[in-house]
Amino acid sequence: MENQTAANPPKPRRLAGCLPGILCGCLGSVLLLALLAVGVPLGVAAGLTRLAPAAEAQGHYRALKGDAAREGAKGVLRLELRGVIDDGAPSRWYRPADCAAAVLEDIEAAVGDDSLDALLLVLDSPGGAVGASDALYHALERFKAAKPGRKIVVQAGDLLASGAYYAAMQADWVRLAPTTVAGSIGVILPGLDASALAQRLGLADASVASGPMKDLGNPLKPADPARTAVLRGVVEAMHARFVAVVAKGRGLTEADVRALADGRVFSASDAVNLRLADDVGYEDTLGAELARLLGCAEEDLAFREPRRRGNAVQLFLGELPAALGRGLAEPLLRPAAPAPQYRFR
Repeated sequence: MENQTAANPPKPRRLAGCLPGILCGCLGSVLLLALLAVGVPLGVAAGLTRLAPAAEAQGHYRALKGDAAREGAKGVLRLELRGVIDDGAPSRWYRPADCAAAVLEDIEAAVGDDSLDALLLVLDSPGGAVGASDALYHALERFKAAKPGRKIVVQAGDLLASGAYYAAMQADWVRLAPTTVAGSIGVILPGLDASALAQRLGLADASVASGPMKDLGNPLKPADPARTAVLRGVVEAMHARFVAVVAKGRGLTEADVRALADGRVFSASDAVNLRLADDVGYEDTLGAELARLLGCAEEDLAFREPRRRGNAVQLFLGELPAALGRGLAEPLLRPAAPAPQYRFR
């Protein structure tokens, strides 16, 4: 028995060897909890900033085409805006570089950059919120006003409708692709009358309001002519502004625009024939038009775009806590009532 014990000694316990792993696991858990404890409130308060921050100086641009060092070179900033025009929050965990809020930041950052002589905006959007569309329109206006001779050119994608068309009215040249659907000059205030369904289900509105018009758009209340008239007045005022913006941007009379401003959309060729756009073509031949507007040779154009800061992994990890906070806060931050929209549905 003694020989057998000597030949096969008992195996040592592994607890000591596992101790470092246990300690590392506990430490990692504590760090993760601390990250969530700090990051989630910050994300709820501030939300997630977009992954491609606005260019704040010339050094934050990436060259696309042309030589910026060439004598007489004209700097052209190329931006893309795709999708619905809104403020980017709180409907998304992050803002892509081509969403409206990101493009708005890029335009505002470009206002004071004297190296930029033009802006090429690629627009593919059904429109969106009235306020966000107007903010984009105003930012483009400030870009042109900040430096004499600046130009804006718009290249449309599949859609240049409603709020996107509204914003494009700052452009000196609007080009549609052969397959672009354009127009939809109008305003919509989404609404739903679910009062009859609620009554059948035994549901009743229990809202407490300071006045009879405070809960306009309440889907549990039957449509009422007086309440509807208030909403219609708001829609008509915004529609009048839309008509005025198009008339100014396209050099038309308001009467001419009103005849087309019933919300209808147009094919690319019809839009050009009605003077709602300038021509039909593709972006790869737009350089000649930009050169004509700027009074230079096409080879003098130096195209650039905003540069991303950091690699994708760094940006993602850096914004993860805020993204999580935004996602958790989203149900609490949704607006209580629908807002008017320049949007093609």
